[in-house]
Order: sequence, then C-alpha cells, then structure tokens
Amino acid sequence: MTAHTATANGLYYELRGAGPAVLFIAGGTGDAGQFGKTAELLADEFTVITYDRRGNSRSVLNVDDAGAAASIATQADDAATLIDACGVGRATVFGTSGGATIALEMLTSHSQVMKGVVVHEPPLFALLPQTGPSPMQPIFDQFETDPRAAVERFVRVNAGDAAWEALEPAVRERMLGNGTALFRHELPHFLSYRPDEDRLRTTRVPVSLLRSRDGKEFALPVNAWLEQALGVETAVLTGHHAPYLDAPEVFAQEVRPILRQLSS
Repeated sequence: MTAHTATANGLYYELRGAGPAVLFIAGGTGDAGQFGKTAELLADEFTVITYDRRGNSRSVLNVDDAGAAASIATQADDAATLIDACGVGRATVFGTSGGATIALEMLTSHSQVMKGVVVHEPPLFALLPQTGPSPMQPIFDQFETDPRAAVERFVRVNAGDAAWEALEPAVRERMLGNGTALFRHELPHFLSYRPDEDRLRTTRVPVSLLRSRDGKEFALPVNAWLEQALGVETAVLTGHHAPYLDAPEVFAQEVRPILRQLSS
C-alpha cells in the first residue's frame, strides 16, 4: 500500500494492488480505513483506491462553508478528480451509505471517469414519506454535548456493535474526530439529496444495485425507486449496513465478481 495526498484537492488516499481500478467511497465518518482489510483482499486483482473524504481524518480541508464544501456535488467532484490524479483511466466506483449517494451524483455529473458503479444502501430519505422527527435527532442532540460519543453511537446504530468493535484502534480514533464534518456539515446534504431521475435514466454507465440482508429498512423503498430509475434489479449481500467492517472476507468474496464484471 502506498499513501498519497492529491495535490489538486488535498485528499489523502491510498493505492493498493494492480489491475482494473476500483474506487471505494465511504459513508459517514468518511475514513479510508473502513475499507483497509477489503482493499488488501482485492488488491490481488484490482488497483484499489481508498481515501478520506473531504474534511475527514487526514483530508484536512476546510468544511466551514457547509453550503458548498460538504455538498454532494462537491464531493462527487472530489472523487472524479481523485480518479484522474491516480492516472488509472476510468474506474469502477463502489459507494456505500453516504458514499453511495456521492456515487449516484457521479453518475449524473462525472460519468466520463467511470467504468461502472456499485450503489449500496444510499440513505436517500428525501425519496421517503416524512413521518415525524428524524430517528437521528437524539444523536444530533448528543453531538452538541459530546461529539466523540455521538460518532460512536452513530456507527453502532447504523452498522452494529460488532462493526464498531472490529475497527482498528487508529481508524476508530480518526473517525471519532470527524463529528463536526459528519453532523454539522455532511448529514444535512446527505439527508436532503434527491438524485436527478431523468439523468439517471439516461446514464450509459453499468450499475449494480445492492442492499444487505440485515441492512437498513430504508434500503427497500429507496432501492425500489432506484430500480425503476436505473432499470436494474437489487442483489443482496450477506450481513448488515457495513459488512466491510466486521466481515471483510465475506464482503470481498461477494463483491469481487461484481467488480470484475463492471471492470471488464
């Protein structure tokens, strides 16, 4: 593994392996280390790119301007610029959770850098009926008094206790420091984002749509909407919303043939 900082936009990223390029985009807390074990397993066949998203961990970019610096469009620009900076030509993009939201935006704005895209459980709450206060509100409230505890609670609620406990200590510590980026700047954009349906319908980039067997409840109606927009069916992965954290071997085994097909 080699570590770099992209001079174009200051993103910290890691490169592993050789072969067709695959870019992994993390969701909340945005740390490359979420995919560290998966990247090592897939590096025998792919050039795997992982990175800390803007304003998270080692990508210490200014996120004070919440209206622009953390927007989905800006983060899609980041990912596309990173693919160019790596000199790998086009890449297959794997986005999970909020990272899948960014991948969807890339489909409509940066398809020229993509061979294919895997979309796994994007939290597109703007597509769903509003039925009361957000279930995330208690965690938002906790952030105001204890940011680190709020980050831990966020991961445990969304990915499970086993996923949190499986994190390497250094990765966990970096993630605990990303509360401001997550709660103050990113989540409002993620929770309000609605894909451009017309542009999704006309994309020529091959798409694989995934959800986890024990994943988030929102994945069922969100994926149903995406199936109609993209004209693809959903495949089901083993595990929960973030299986790459505590079951990377199974996760890598299941996504490998998908990435192979999209990268060919």
